[in-house]
Amino acid sequence: MIRTSIKLLAPALMLLLASGTSEAQSILSGKGTSMPAYIGELATNVGTGLGQYRSVRTDALDVITPTTIGNVYLTENWVSGELFITLNRLLESNSFKYDIENNQFLINSEKVAEPTPDQLRVINSTVVDAFKLADPVLGERLFINAVNAGLTIEGKPATGFMEVLVSDEGMSLFRKTDTEKISANYNVAFNAGDKNDRIVKKESFYIKNAGQLNLIEISRNKKQNLALFGDKQNAMQVFLKKNNTDFTHAPDLVQLVSYYNSLK
Repeated sequence: MIRTSIKLLAPALMLLLASGTSEAQSILSGKGTSMPAYIGELATNVGTGLGQYRSVRTDALDVITPTTIGNVYLTENWVSGELFITLNRLLESNSFKYDIENNQFLINSEKVAEPTPDQLRVINSTVVDAFKLADPVLGERLFINAVNAGLTIEGKPATGFMEVLVSDEGMSLFRKTDTEKISANYNVAFNAGDKNDRIVKKESFYIKNAGQLNLIEISRNKKQNLALFGDKQNAMQVFLKKNNTDFTHAPDLVQLVSYYNSLK
């Protein structure tokens, strides 16, 4: 009886094994109609297989191109002012921008809101010793060419333009604005991060002592900054505590350096 049952089951078992092998080969070849989904040691066929794919061009895909937020200009809008050109020449302009990244000036000769490239004139910064601009909020602002003025930072030539915040026979204060591009870091899988590239402006502040060309950067550390004031550290420490000076805030630093220059 047992032998008879085995004989009857054998063909069915062979058929099952053959069917399983055929299905496995079909899936591995990419032509299967179902795919195994494994959970622990269990397996079950769910969904459909990968099926057949057709070739497409990259321009047929929905690709998200990051947009850039921000710009490389010192001012958002076109401003009026004066450019002090080498060889004692003066250029007055009613509409210009300073390009921080490329260290050049764009002159909007047609005075239009959105000029085309052929309406712009470019002036390389190497021929500009200084420039003034009329800021609608901050008033008149003066910038000097650090290279042409012979300024240095840690013994190396300073680059770009320095804005003069305090000009004094004792200690002077300067601000330098630079740009930095922060690339998009969006992660589709986690739906997190920024989808856009960003251009951000960063400010650094420097002091210069009388008779020197070396600029010393103001840090965020109170103790390090106190060392800049030599034998007037005690008086300056009282001032810092009383005014809660922010070393990243231009008005606070103007007040700080002006007070130092007033000490006898």
